[in-house]
Amino acid sequence: MHQSSRDLRKFGVTVGLAFLVLGAVSRWRGHELPPRVLWTLGTLLLVPGLVAPALLGPVQRAWMAAAEVMASFNTRVILGLLFYVVFTPVGFVMRLFRDPMTRSMRDTKRSHWIRRKLEPVDRARYEQQF
Repeated sequence: MHQSSRDLRKFGVTVGLAFLVLGAVSRWRGHELPPRVLWTLGTLLLVPGLVAPALLGPVQRAWMAAAEVMASFNTRVILGLLFYVVFTPVGFVMRLFRDPMTRSMRDTKRSHWIRRKLEPVDRARYEQQF
């Protein structure tokens, strides 16, 4: 996939500045080695991003490949946790205490038909159903 010079420049400047800011925060918190590493990475991305963005093509492809792998993993983990921590208990509680579709079959009734109130017909109601 061919990236335009503008996209590569944007990548170099954005990620380079992010590393420089993270290095400054790390230095502010009193660390010695991590800021130097982050500043070096930031400079190695920012300078080519401004001067020769074409040099960042392989770096950007590797960065996006790693991001794709992490996104795939995180999506599965986050959605799995959401399903098992939120939706499963809610569904279990609703099955125990509610019957929102009134599906229970009551033997005492002759019919399970639910009568609705008679209302005047308004044609505009049929034009916007949702």
